[in-house]
Amino acid sequence: MITINEIVAIIRTDSFFENVFDKEVDWDAELDARDADEFDREWRSSYEKLYQLVPDENEMIQDIREFTFKQTFRITKNPELAGYTSDDLGLISQAFDNKIDIPFIHDLWKSYIQGKFPT
Repeated sequence: MITINEIVAIIRTDSFFENVFDKEVDWDAELDARDADEFDREWRSSYEKLYQLVPDENEMIQDIREFTFKQTFRITKNPELAGYTSDDLGLISQAFDNKIDIPFIHDLWKSYIQGKFPT
């Protein structure tokens, strides 16, 4: 499992957020796809499971969330998309930092690493 320091190093590369968001995409449609029952149910279930085990985010995770929001907004000018992305990276960081294995969260990370916004 990747460490939180490795996550920071990866997302701070010049190309991480550009690979995901610097594209001609209908971001509103992508956000709508995330609100579909299956994805939303899996995301919420993973969130609830994780935060029952580890309810508090440390300062490093908060910094990751803030950096993620700012970088996503800088590229897309879409605050809702930036919020979703910040929530995703917070969830990923919280799980990985605490060595909690939730397959859906691994899939979120894999999607970002492949340059795709998870839907």
